[in-house]
Amino acid sequence: MLGRVLDRVRVFGVGDLPVELRGWSREVGEVDFEYLPTVSEAFSPCPTHRDVYVRRVLGLQPRVNESLSIGRALHELFLAPLRLVNRVSAGDVIEELSSLKTQLLSDLPRDLVGFGKVVFEASSRILMDLVYDGYPIPVAVEPSLEGTVIGFSDVIRPDLVIGSVPVEVVVSDNPDYLARKELALAVYGMAVEAHLSNPVNYGVLVVINPRVQTMQFRHVVLSDSLRREAIKERNEVARIVSRRDDPGPAPKCPDSCPLKDVCRGVGNVEVNSV
Repeated sequence: MLGRVLDRVRVFGVGDLPVELRGWSREVGEVDFEYLPTVSEAFSPCPTHRDVYVRRVLGLQPRVNESLSIGRALHELFLAPLRLVNRVSAGDVIEELSSLKTQLLSDLPRDLVGFGKVVFEASSRILMDLVYDGYPIPVAVEPSLEGTVIGFSDVIRPDLVIGSVPVEVVVSDNPDYLARKELALAVYGMAVEAHLSNPVNYGVLVVINPRVQTMQFRHVVLSDSLRREAIKERNEVARIVSRRDDPGPAPKCPDSCPLKDVCRGVGNVEVNSV
């Protein structure tokens, strides 16, 4: 499993992508507003960024709905086995995985337990590749990287970094949201570049779709155009919060947005009257 993922990235080559916006580029670190957004704020499902306005300016918080809870559970089912890297010996891996699997599957509705097993086992195979096949590749789950050097919040935490390749896990069937997650990958790539001072040209998007119960590994080229779009979104969010500027509700709120009902209820409220 791990070999197939990394071999596909190697096919593209290293250092052969013409990119101007690297993590160490001055243009990347330059900001026009005081507020530095998080990656999740800049690339949430909301296309107008009104969710950030509602949270940061109006101070309203979403209720955790069933869809969000399922997303979190599936997300953790993939990452949890990889948290065992460097923590357990080869002789203890199977026992640790069995206990972890039982615990995590209890957080899923009954009709998704079978799919949850598929997600967990895919991640477990990567772990066993690392433990048993001796891949000499550093793996970090949710590492803390400096965000301010690329104009984001203090700490940036990609889901996973294998070697220098950022990996983002997304639970969704919304193509627009998946495109936004590719922008997040570009930011993670720039954060790794700033940390390692080495170019990062590719990332991996792990797409978990609970509706049709499929799982895909997508290899994403971290091109200049993707990086520029990511910086544009970062600046837009920073402007909205710094200027307290209500962008208005999205024409069609994604069902995955936990603030959908809150945004509709608030309408175009004057900030001073709240």
